[in-house]
Amino acid sequence: MVSVPLKIFIYLASAILIFLGVIFVISTNLGISYFFEGLVFLVVAGLLLVLMREKKPLEIKQTVVVTGPVKVKEVRCPNCSAIVDPTKPEIIAGKPYVTCSYCGNKFELTEEPTW
Repeated sequence: MVSVPLKIFIYLASAILIFLGVIFVISTNLGISYFFEGLVFLVVAGLLLVLMREKKPLEIKQTVVVTGPVKVKEVRCPNCSAIVDPTKPEIIAGKPYVTCSYCGNKFELTEEPTW
């Protein structure tokens, strides 16, 4: 994460580079080298702006559809035998995991067969 003063400095530097780049590109009639210098200024400013953008984390939501009647039994932690709330599982690699609030043990919820 980049600090706020550094972000402000980079945005100001990019604005100045864009301004100079446009001025140099406009003054191409004074020489072709001005065009290429202006192009370099614009490319550097563009790279700074692209590198400074915030990357948002990808959030994946998964829903579970239950087709039959559901009875939730008492779920106990295999480590400390404390009662664990099974209504808020965390999905890891497609499997539901719950965390014990007493010992911090994370374990997979398994469905027992009904037959």
